[in-house]
Amino acid sequence: MGRLILWICSATLLIVLPWAFGQSQQAKPNGSVWFVLEEEPRGKLSIDPIGKVVDGKIVRVPTGCDADDPEYKKFEAAYLQPGQTYSVTFGGAPAGIVALRRSDPNFGSSVVEYDGIAKIRGHVRALATDAQIGQSRISPRQAPTAPERAAALKLARQIFEKAGIAPELLANITVENLTRTFLAPSQTSSVIGSFSIVQARSEDETLVHHLFFIAASRGQELEPEFTWNKIASSETDSEALNLIDQASLLADGQDEVIAVLGYYENYRYRVYRRSKDGAHWEQVFETETLGCL
Repeated sequence: MGRLILWICSATLLIVLPWAFGQSQQAKPNGSVWFVLEEEPRGKLSIDPIGKVVDGKIVRVPTGCDADDPEYKKFEAAYLQPGQTYSVTFGGAPAGIVALRRSDPNFGSSVVEYDGIAKIRGHVRALATDAQIGQSRISPRQAPTAPERAAALKLARQIFEKAGIAPELLANITVENLTRTFLAPSQTSSVIGSFSIVQARSEDETLVHHLFFIAASRGQELEPEFTWNKIASSETDSEALNLIDQASLLADGQDEVIAVLGYYENYRYRVYRRSKDGAHWEQVFETETLGCL
């Protein structure tokens, strides 16, 4: 009954909210655009472009770091005008609508008003798009169970140890984000996790090591299908990979995993997709370096 109510609320949002915002979105003839919906400082929400899907491929969009770039001006005119609305997806399911606000002196024209059912805060992000979103799916994203959390920490310790982290540091693993979900078309649940270890190397230098994995649940154990780690050699060498969300960007019934790779001063978005054997994940898209630094 709870899932039925959630689906009805989500569908109602998608019907009512475009009218409430006063301007409905218009589909673009040259493909669908996808954004990250995330929390900014002071609780505001913004959207940040990932790319466009054109003819079954994910392509880059202008970064906006050069305000005079004519291609970015075209993109801005088409997709970032105040009042435009986009559908929000969370776990590949409909989760509301965002509407762009006017320019903000601190955040620019990407600041949005969100009306929906997903709680966007911290590491919990969603996606926004002008693509057609199926209405029948219920978001499979949720917090892991206690046994899954324990299994995830066990796997994280094993991977960090294999990467060369000293045994005495393994007790200091911090869970940055941990998500239990189903990644279509698989019927087996997956756990997606981001972890870090802080290492004080001297009074003046602290290192932060990071780990990210996608793992399938196999009983009481997790079987890693994709792992990424960065063992930092200096403070500025730190990198972190964190989950954004999942969605069938190519609209073929297979979920991609969208993540953000954070560097010391900037970042990139990456898209991962199951390999042909169905048991592993491979990177299929990466944005340019973002952050304009």
